[in-house]
Amino acid sequence: MLIENATNAQTQVQLISYTGIVNPEHMNQMNCVPMVNYDESDDKENENLEKLFIEDFLRKSKEFKENEQINCLPIEIRLGTVYTYQNRRQQNQYPNSLQNQCVTAHTLRNEERRPRNDKHFLITFNKNKGINDIQMFEHELTCAGFRQTNDHQLTYRLYLRYQTRRLILELKRQTNDQRFFSAKRLLKYATKYTHIDIVKSKQNSNYTKTYDDIFDIRTSIGKSDEEELHINDEYCDFIHIKDLEQCVFETKSNTGEYVYQFNRGLVSYFDFFQIKQTNTYDYSCMDSRFFGLRVSIEHQIGYDLCTRSKTTTPCLQTTNVIMAKLLSYDFTGEEAKRIWTIGMWLSDLATRCTNQQLPLNKILCRPPGQTSIYRRSVR
Repeated sequence: MLIENATNAQTQVQLISYTGIVNPEHMNQMNCVPMVNYDESDDKENENLEKLFIEDFLRKSKEFKENEQINCLPIEIRLGTVYTYQNRRQQNQYPNSLQNQCVTAHTLRNEERRPRNDKHFLITFNKNKGINDIQMFEHELTCAGFRQTNDHQLTYRLYLRYQTRRLILELKRQTNDQRFFSAKRLLKYATKYTHIDIVKSKQNSNYTKTYDDIFDIRTSIGKSDEEELHINDEYCDFIHIKDLEQCVFETKSNTGEYVYQFNRGLVSYFDFFQIKQTNTYDYSCMDSRFFGLRVSIEHQIGYDLCTRSKTTTPCLQTTNVIMAKLLSYDFTGEEAKRIWTIGMWLSDLATRCTNQQLPLNKILCRPPGQTSIYRRSVR
């Protein structure tokens, strides 16, 4: 990870207790965000950060290109919060070593290269953080040259897991009975990618404990869309039922809540059920920095199992989550600088579109339910 306001490799970064939104599996435990204390801002600090980003981007994109033998790089830019946490082993082995710990900026930049067993903590990214002034955001996008597409997507996905394999059933409502969902496509989740995290300064946040108006940036290099599979593919052989009609059944309770019941042949592998709405904006003007850029606004409801084969209460509900995608054909410093510019622009715009005068964008989130031997929480 790269830290804003870290002027050099030896800058001390403190891990500060964080009570904002985290991934559901990290709730009710100690989580921290990296922060640098400084007296006044200096433009040279961002110049140094940009230089490090370009170095890391060129190194990682070159490695990815050589390993995967590709001519272009899918780039995904997500906004959210970078934070640190400890797994159970680390909590037992290194108790009380997370909060207020000081590490150098160089150590955090190279943390991913350390053997996992040597780490006192782990780094993750929560991508479910949204803005609360969507009208301003859409207005600013339009003024910058983006135009909304007609591609308003509403997707239903059932995430399955068996051992190390992860499979997505993309679903569609049956035309003869809208209460039933059947499999539209089988997808293999993209796993071959790398990323660079930029931790934005929290010093000027209007929310001193949760930092709701500060958006860190995760740039994923090589993260392509999911691979479509056939039901007879060896990767899918753990699904013993070949008839994937009526995977999910939707009803309404007496109180008006939606209840989703799942095919018993899939319950053993159930991981997550997601309903997502996506609105997209494509760039259509003459600023070369934004050529080929697509910005998406996502709204999501996610369910895990809370009874044997059905669920009624969402474990995750988010609105106005911002992300961007593009294809990069150049492996140059100029292209790395362009991607850096896009990420910083999008993060700053999201900050401006989180308004103290409006209600906060509340994220419904609870720890995942008890998992079976085949399942673990994945978001």
